[in-house]
Amino acid sequence: MHQPTLDLPLSGEFIALITTHLAPLPDTCQGVVLNFRDPEYSAENGGWHPVEIRLIRSEQPEIWQLDYLTDFSWQGPVWPELAKEFDISWSQSYARHCLIGELPVNRELSEFWTLWQDNFVAYCAMDVFTVTVSPD
Repeated sequence: MHQPTLDLPLSGEFIALITTHLAPLPDTCQGVVLNFRDPEYSAENGGWHPVEIRLIRSEQPEIWQLDYLTDFSWQGPVWPELAKEFDISWSQSYARHCLIGELPVNRELSEFWTLWQDNFVAYCAMDVFTVTVSPD
């Protein structure tokens, strides 16, 4: 797995998790969106945040590049709506959190990203998500 920009640490567990969903795709597939959803997640009851990850195939067909990753959450006290909480775009070279704004690429972002990955891999191991693979 390749990062065209934003050289953030990628754990072996995260790479293995994502790769399991890419393996069945045909060589003609140039991009894919992976959606991880907790069917029980709601504004009233909470749950595990939905996560969307898009990857694009590089010029070397066996290598996938991260395009973006978005962690959604219910936001707003009166009329909650599902909105981006944490968003990384490798193709646009930014990382953003809804409470902080744009995050500079530094040690703090690397630490946050490492923690986020570890938690995400653990949640997947708990089998809390329904995964949808959508090739483009």
